[in-house]
Amino acid sequence: TSLVAGCVESTGEAAGSFEVSSSALDSASPLPTRFTCYGVGESTPFTIQRVPEPTAALAVTAEYDSGGITDPVFWTLWNVPPDIDRIPAGLPRTATVDPLDGAGQGRPEGGEPGYQPPCPQPGQRYTTRFQVYALGERLDVADGTDHDTAIEAIGDAVLASRRFTLEYERTPTR
Repeated sequence: TSLVAGCVESTGEAAGSFEVSSSALDSASPLPTRFTCYGVGESTPFTIQRVPEPTAALAVTAEYDSGGITDPVFWTLWNVPPDIDRIPAGLPRTATVDPLDGAGQGRPEGGEPGYQPPCPQPGQRYTTRFQVYALGERLDVADGTDHDTAIEAIGDAVLASRRFTLEYERTPTR
């Protein structure tokens, strides 16, 4: 079971010309369980309706706030071609994503590349943030690099972004 909450916001000078949606993420609803470790743990889908000029690539980051000092990142995806209109759910957990023309995915320190679903303990609430970016350049970052390196490179190339924020809490079981 999960809690309700969320929002969607755009940032960057070109934010008005960047349109992204997700059939699975509704800002008025909780994060669907299928995108957590309590479901199938698959990556979330996004539909790209419009990108600003001169977008050279798209990227996605996902992190959760569990009330700690840092917000753990559980997904980075970059160098998605800007003419792709759909990032499907359930991407393979590989460093290179062939279905997205060789886009790269990051990994947590010491972990495997790809989407690592949020996994709060029963009774713990996570605020999850998915951010889709339009980048002014393709990133010169090796597929499978650590999330911190990928996020730094993404931050240096952002033209516009769209954020989806949702809550998730696993109800304690008896």
